[in-house]
Amino acid sequence: AAGYVNAGTVEFLVDADESIYFMEINRRLQVEHPITEMVTGWDLAREQLLVAAGEADYRDAVVAPRGWSVECRINAEDPAHDFAGRVGVVTRYRPPGGPGVRVDSHLEAGYVVSPWYDSLLAKLIVWGADRPTALARLLRALDEFEIEGVPTTIGALRRIVAHPEFAVGGVATDWLEGQLSR
Repeated sequence: AAGYVNAGTVEFLVDADESIYFMEINRRLQVEHPITEMVTGWDLAREQLLVAAGEADYRDAVVAPRGWSVECRINAEDPAHDFAGRVGVVTRYRPPGGPGVRVDSHLEAGYVVSPWYDSLLAKLIVWGADRPTALARLLRALDEFEIEGVPTTIGALRRIVAHPEFAVGGVATDWLEGQLSR
């Protein structure tokens, strides 16, 4: 209806009564776009460039998602101190790998984490045929992930993903705050 033709993200909120509320449309790929790529097999950045160049039009495309994908933001933050951002030098970087595991990052040993930029160090994205498989793969990948020299959210993410309430998927946006206050 708006005449917009390109890749983008439409965001909604769902309340406890399952009412759906429109939030926003972003005319760019979101940091979470690898989740869509994992469940559809589409390279969204490539497709966005093709649309912008007039070489593709997906208005009638049929997307057939399969499986389950989860993404974790690995940040240079200290969970023990209210997730405060931290700076320093990355002395070791060893990302996880294997089937269904993707890591998007700019890191390498010797990288200086500065206070002048976002604390995002890496995105860890996993895919599985179903939620339990994806979460098991995510836990394994978090166990294998090594970043030394600066505090990271890896340990906190392990605890979150391993929590039984998170595993069944019954958590809302305020769940983590409730867990931290216990």
